[in-house]
Formats: sequence, structure tokens, C-alpha cells
Amino acid sequence: MPAKYARARGMRDILPEDEIVYKGLISAIEDVYRAYGYDPVSQPAIERLEVLEAKGGDGIATEIFRMDDGELGLRFDLTVSLARLYAENAGFALPFKRYCIEKVWRREEPQYGRYREFLQADADILGAQGAECEAELIACARDALDRIGVGGYKILINSRKLMSGVLKHFGVPAGKMDSAIRIIDKLDKKSESEVARELEQNGIGNGTEIIAAFKKGLEYYEGLPECAEGVADLKRLFSLLGEYGVTNWKFEPSIARGLGYYTGIVYEIKSDDPQLGTIAAGGRYDTLIGIYAGKDVPAVGISFGVDRIATLLKRRAKYKTLTDIVLVNVAPENYGACIRTAQQLRKKGIAVRIDLMGRNMRKQLDYAASLGVRFAGIIGGTEASTGKIMLKDLSSGEQASLDVEEVAKKIIGARG
Repeated sequence: MPAKYARARGMRDILPEDEIVYKGLISAIEDVYRAYGYDPVSQPAIERLEVLEAKGGDGIATEIFRMDDGELGLRFDLTVSLARLYAENAGFALPFKRYCIEKVWRREEPQYGRYREFLQADADILGAQGAECEAELIACARDALDRIGVGGYKILINSRKLMSGVLKHFGVPAGKMDSAIRIIDKLDKKSESEVARELEQNGIGNGTEIIAAFKKGLEYYEGLPECAEGVADLKRLFSLLGEYGVTNWKFEPSIARGLGYYTGIVYEIKSDDPQLGTIAAGGRYDTLIGIYAGKDVPAVGISFGVDRIATLLKRRAKYKTLTDIVLVNVAPENYGACIRTAQQLRKKGIAVRIDLMGRNMRKQLDYAASLGVRFAGIIGGTEASTGKIMLKDLSSGEQASLDVEEVAKKIIGARG
């Protein structure tokens, strides 16, 4: 294929065996969101640039895919669109609990497990204050990861209020607070000397002392009056997480989340696989909706990086196809019986393929093997007249003559 027809940089095609992983992953997350009482919404991919730029933060402005008209762009996350949606549609019962699983786009450098087009699975609570919301969302995320089968992760928790309190304690001016927080947030990626240098370059002195202050336990911040509100929020959250049975968390005072709209508690769920990094994250953004609605509305959410989790799951994927069985007609005169049998199986929830190319029996069996299906059902003259299927297990080579009901039970039992 000529290079000019290749897919755009940072984009990718998702082929069937990978899409099966995605569909299962999305279904599991959606089931857990619904179990916690979140309702689905859908939001447009394209927003006005004024909407996207209103509170994305300095770093996100260069990552927006902009339309040629200079007025529109592709959304870079689902939260800003949610804020606009809430402001534009009055009358929601509070708290408003919604989930949204859709694609977003960022014009950033592609890397392992991360693309310019990617899928997010968000859940948000609007209209409610208090750590009860954060605790529910973190518990919800824990349950979703358990349902998916993801192990080896840690939930890192912090508070933007606490970070601001520390910086205020060290005399950082209010106008430099956001810049300082964004720089401190890089401590997991850069050395302390590099972070201190960047603080200095942004006009913030005593960087070494400030960095040391973001490596303390919670008891240190309890002794700083400027951190009182942040500490109280965190202690309440940690207590509630105990009620939910969430234990796989760690207080990490240097994490801030990169986007400029977070105002309170923030959290990241990090995979033990360093190449995957953060697989879910979120936090409180009590002032974002006010930008669009004209009055502040308390809000908090969490977002799964579906692509990164899928990268993890694809390593142990079991299926190349959703097809349960390929029905093989021995001769052309058996094709009608093949169709009728396929329809009977489909009504019982079995995914069936039949020959569409007039191939002989051997080529049909080869096709079934190439798909990776476990079962082939052979329909010859005897099967056509009796309504039975010669079921062949392609993994073991065993075969038996069974009726449609027996075949359906066998396949369902083999799904695992």
C-alpha cells in the first residue's frame, strides 16, 4: 500500500481479536458503574474551542486537535464536555451521577500503550460535596478492576488543598501556585534536582526545601495550619475507604493530576508495570462547572484509560473471534439444513458462522481452524434428515452426534 494511504500518526486500527478485549473490558466497567447507580450519557466529539480552552490548563492548549475554521476542536477529555452539558441542560436531580465511555483526542507524542485517539470510561458525581463521593468512586474503580481481572496496582491519593497549603506555608505567591503544583507533580518522572531547577526557573526559590516537604507522612501536614482543610478531607476519605474494604491505597503528597481544573482530593491508580503507568485517575473539580453555568457546582469523577488496561489484558487474551461454532455443509444439497440449524443455535445465544463462499468440506474446516474457534458442526445427509449435528472439538479432535439443544449446552459450558 502506498505510504500516503497509511493511517495517521498516533492512530490505530483495532482488529477483531483486540476489539473483543475492548468490548469485554467496556462491558465490565459499564456493569460496575450501573451497579453503583450511574446513568449513561453521550457527548459530542466536537466542541467549541472556547469550551475546550476555558479551563484545560496551559499544557492542554497545544494538544487540542483544532478544526480549520478556528472555532471548533476535538474534545481532549470527557469532563469539560460534561461541565458544558450540565450547564446547558437544567433540571437534573442532585446528585447527578453519570457515566460516559467514548473516544477523546490529544495532539501529543504517541508512546507505548498511549495514542492520540483513545477511549476513556468516566464516572462523575455532580452536586454533592464531601469525601463520601470520592470514596464511592474509588471503591467503584476497585470493583471494576477486580471484575476485569487487573491485579498489581496501587491507588495513590492526595489533595490539591493540601499542596496549596504547603506552598503557602513556604511563601509561594498565589499567582505561582498552579505552576508550582504542576512542577511538583513531576517528581515521579524527574529527579529532585531537575524539579528544583524548574521551580527556580519559574521564580520559586527554596525548591529543595519545598520538595522535601512533599515527601512527608500525613502527620507532618497535620502540624501545618495552612493544610488543615486538606488534611481533614483526606482523613475522612481514608476512614470511608476502610468501610468499603479498600486497602490498596497510599497517601502520595506530590501527585496533583495535570489538568488545571482540580481543586480538592485527587487520585491515580498506577499499574505495577512501569510501561503502562496510570490506568485510572480523577479528582474533585468544584469550580469547573461554574465557568459554564455561572455558579459553582461541586463535582468529582474518575476516568479509566481503557487503552492502557486493554494493553495489559491483550497479553492474556483467550479468544480471536466471538464465533462459537462454524457449521460445515458436506455437500451443496445440505446448505439449507445448515441455515436452519444455524438459526436454531442463534436463538439459543450461540454465535454461528456458515459457509458463504461455496467451499468444500476440507476448506470449510480449515477456515474454522484459522478463526481459532473450538467447535465445528458438520451437516451431512444424515444430519440434514435427523436434525442432528456432528459436533467436532477442534482442540481435541473428538466428535459426537448431538441434537441442537445438546450442542448449545456443550458450547455454553466450554466458554468458561
